[in-house]
Amino acid sequence: MIEIKDLTDKETWEKFSLATSPNNFLQGWNWGEFNLALKRQIFRLAVYDNEQLVGVCLVVKQVTKLGNYLYIPRGPILRNWHKHEEFDQLTSYLKDLAKNEDCIFIKIEPPVGDSKDNRELFQNRGFRSAVTFVQVEDAWLLDLSKNEDELLADMRKTTRYLVRNEVKSGVRIEISASQTDILEFVEMLYSTATRKNFVNHTKDYYIKQFEMLSRDNEMRIFKAIKDNKVLAMAVISFYGEMASYLHGASVETTQSVGYGLQWAAITEAKRRGMRYYNFWGVVKDKHFYPGHPWYGFSLFKRGFGGFKYVYLRAQDLPINNTKYLIYRHAEKLRRLKNRVQSGHWED
Repeated sequence: MIEIKDLTDKETWEKFSLATSPNNFLQGWNWGEFNLALKRQIFRLAVYDNEQLVGVCLVVKQVTKLGNYLYIPRGPILRNWHKHEEFDQLTSYLKDLAKNEDCIFIKIEPPVGDSKDNRELFQNRGFRSAVTFVQVEDAWLLDLSKNEDELLADMRKTTRYLVRNEVKSGVRIEISASQTDILEFVEMLYSTATRKNFVNHTKDYYIKQFEMLSRDNEMRIFKAIKDNKVLAMAVISFYGEMASYLHGASVETTQSVGYGLQWAAITEAKRRGMRYYNFWGVVKDKHFYPGHPWYGFSLFKRGFGGFKYVYLRAQDLPINNTKYLIYRHAEKLRRLKNRVQSGHWED
């Protein structure tokens, strides 16, 4: 018998999540705490099969002007995605929850890869591919089962040279859990955003994220320093089998600093016994060309070796069809506006 219940015990949640693959910090207990700190309503659901815990699902209620929806970031975490009865029972529960919470749809960003079987799993249950997504779809991963010499050998020649050269030029890396450093990072990030013309979250978003995720050694700041001046910083998540490069910022400098910063994070992930290092998002292959705004950082990430992992696209399950279609149309218009402003037309 499959049952869905609220789960309020952190130890039980984390023990299951960390022992189940694929897992990720977006379904971790502290990500829920982070959303609570942002004054968002969350639901921590557990899936039981004959009283045995077989799945957990962190649900965040998103409140927007066009309507509310339930959002499951990179979840749920299920012991067996091929046992459809568990997913079906969870979906049924989520439908009732959405109705009770006056939500017009459910958005799931699954932790599984894009494949015909996975697409059909959702399509056959009434889900629609979402117009927009929150988390990255195309991620660049590095297999950490290789030793450091093998990892260096797999890099592009230029990347390998710059990793080594930064050390020779006097750049040192420090790892920090200091709340003071996250304040410094946010200021550097906003300066970087102004210089490179990209949009940030609020300052409070980054501060609260670090406060909640650093408490269990799940998040650290990496600082590249030369002549006692911080030139670049990166925020790295460490959870379960994967380390993830979430945020980066730098001052305006001719000194190369990002390569040594990433190498320090990679070696720290290996020290912790992680299976993968996730560079986070890269541009889709068909848009990987000079001149595209994502080309530079995608080339930077690809230079470390590794492989692309394409997640199944975000899936929407309408609850109120009329209101959902209005919401979906508004999302299409917003996306079109962003395309026109950027001058790039992506899927």
